[in-house]
Amino acid sequence: MRQKYVVFLLVILSVTSSARAQVVTGLENLVSQHFAPLNGKRVGLITNQTGRTASGQFGADLFLKDRSLKLVALFAPEHGLMGTRKAGVPSDTPEWYHGVRVYSLYGSTRQPTKKMLRGITALIFDLQDIGVRPYTYLSTMVLAMEAAAEQGIPFFVLDRPNPLSGERIEGNTLDPTLKSFVGQVPIPYLHGMTLGELAQMAKAKGWFKNSAKLKLTVIPMRGWKRSMYWSETRLPWTAPSPNIPHFENAVGAAMLGATGEIGVLSIGIGTDVPFLRIGSTLMGTSEVLRITDSMLPATASINADDFSAQNAGVTKQYHGVRIAPLSNLKSVPSLYPSQFQMLEAMLRDTAFRTAFDALPFSVNAMFEKVTGMRGLLGKLRRCEDLTPIFESWQRDCDTFRRERAPYLLYK
Repeated sequence: MRQKYVVFLLVILSVTSSARAQVVTGLENLVSQHFAPLNGKRVGLITNQTGRTASGQFGADLFLKDRSLKLVALFAPEHGLMGTRKAGVPSDTPEWYHGVRVYSLYGSTRQPTKKMLRGITALIFDLQDIGVRPYTYLSTMVLAMEAAAEQGIPFFVLDRPNPLSGERIEGNTLDPTLKSFVGQVPIPYLHGMTLGELAQMAKAKGWFKNSAKLKLTVIPMRGWKRSMYWSETRLPWTAPSPNIPHFENAVGAAMLGATGEIGVLSIGIGTDVPFLRIGSTLMGTSEVLRITDSMLPATASINADDFSAQNAGVTKQYHGVRIAPLSNLKSVPSLYPSQFQMLEAMLRDTAFRTAFDALPFSVNAMFEKVTGMRGLLGKLRRCEDLTPIFESWQRDCDTFRRERAPYLLYK
């Protein structure tokens, strides 16, 4: 009886330990090494509020406290060092953090300059991405790698999870002629890679100037598996930007992000749940509900819910719906394509179509940059069958899955 009790207790302890198991990020891995790879270095750190340990310690503070290195500069991406700036708002305002200069990489320059890098002997990158190609932290990393290569500075990536897992790959590979800050490298819209893995791939593929010269080191995670979505990592979520306050909003960005660039729909930006609302001033609530309910993933719970959204100081009222966070993402075959089917269905409404046709060239150009594809807008306007496009996207994904294989760090 006593032996059975001991076995039972060991099982309980094992389950409890498993429940507490947690992914160890690249930052925490580096800390556990007492910053050994950076011993004696003068460090520049590209980071923001997401560069934290699981217990909430800010990475910049840990770098400042460590005596084996010297933190001489900080670099902030879009949204600033603390992630409070709205999307698309540049800044060149001089900032300091505990006596260390903070350079903006989302202002007059989006790449560290020679002057900014003067005296730096190691450039470190630690940002939490959301797994979609247009999210600008990936572009910030690639441009910083290029700058480091040019100046002969070793580059370190402190790896973090892809919240949308390492297996979900969707959408077309970026058309190289549409390369921009919302599409820096030729990968699908949902790429299923960590930034550490993408750094290795970008260097090997020559996706930036002087890539062969760059000395790249990825400090990997421990405990992360490709099948993991964010909730399975047991890591706390820190909003990477104002419109991604929770993991569910990152899922919404994967599902609706490109649609928000056309200007005749609201996808909840300027509300309490960005990327989890869909609304129109041109269609009634019942029509928006009918279209979204039939076109978005079947597991999405969609309910009629008119709302107001404030952007650039202007508040608009929308007829629309609210999308409950998708449950069991592993059972959802695709997130990205359905928004275009939804948009095509809405274009059959006369008022919506008229407004869509009147959109300025700048809106159309941004749509192409975000989707990374030419011709899609025209096919939507003509209400063509999108099946051949989706099939071409699947071929892109299959090719990318093979091409990325040598650069994967996790199973």
